[in-house]
Amino acid sequence: MRLLSLALALVAFAGCRSVEPVATDVLPDTAQATASPVPGHENLHAVLWTQTSVEYGATTQSIYRMAQQLVDDAMADTTWTADLTQRRAGGYGTLRPAVVMDVDETVLDNSAYQARLIEDGGVFTPESWDEWVQSAGADIVPGAAEFVKYAQRRGVLVVFLTNRTAEQENATLANLGAHGIAAEHPLDDLVLTRGEKPEWDTSDKEPRRAHVRSRYRILLYFGDNLGDFVSGERADLAARERLDSRNETLWGRRWIMLPNPQYGSWEGALFGHDYTLPADSVRAAKYRQLKTLR
Repeated sequence: MRLLSLALALVAFAGCRSVEPVATDVLPDTAQATASPVPGHENLHAVLWTQTSVEYGATTQSIYRMAQQLVDDAMADTTWTADLTQRRAGGYGTLRPAVVMDVDETVLDNSAYQARLIEDGGVFTPESWDEWVQSAGADIVPGAAEFVKYAQRRGVLVVFLTNRTAEQENATLANLGAHGIAAEHPLDDLVLTRGEKPEWDTSDKEPRRAHVRSRYRILLYFGDNLGDFVSGERADLAARERLDSRNETLWGRRWIMLPNPQYGSWEGALFGHDYTLPADSVRAAKYRQLKTLR
């Protein structure tokens, strides 16, 4: 009985103690997120991978370091060319050697522009893109500047073939220069933009590739999109696969692809390149392309 009385007294004492309230303004992030859901965005993971992961930088640096060896191999072999038309035509062995590089997501990293679209809940527009380009604030793809300087030291011209417009060329030169990349030459135009000549007023880079192959022996092509290497990238998935299979022996040997999970013709192929479709229709088309084992 005495033990029972003592136990009841302890319970009563505990019940009289005040309970401190939980401060709701210092809830863990997960609890706050549950209380106020954060809007989703399809590009969030891709942009964060590009901006924050060690893996992205390790990938691009590995690619560019291996490409330095390819430059050495190409310089030692006058029959070497990355251009299929040039190979078939012949007569290129005495031309000055050059590498051809796309700019966006190959040399310059525009993930900050993509991040801005995520934060603002916006989508790509030519106006917002032009504002970004004119700011000349893009970062550098890890490894790109070192590769360009290496190639130039070896006596190789670096030609930048970009779908930025002619009106954006000066800003592009300034942005490259801010990262120590010399893209101007007293005798050669090394930044070939869309619309710079009337016959170049197209996103298809083939007319500009033809200009380069007529002047230089092309050692390597660099890009982040199939269209940086061959025409026809705005086809459906099956046609793109056929283009890839016809040229697969060139990857990593003459054609160097950089990773870009943020945007590109690969994405447009998922919904027939129909950019007039509502967002829900685009998302539904993307879901239909998922491959599972079920």
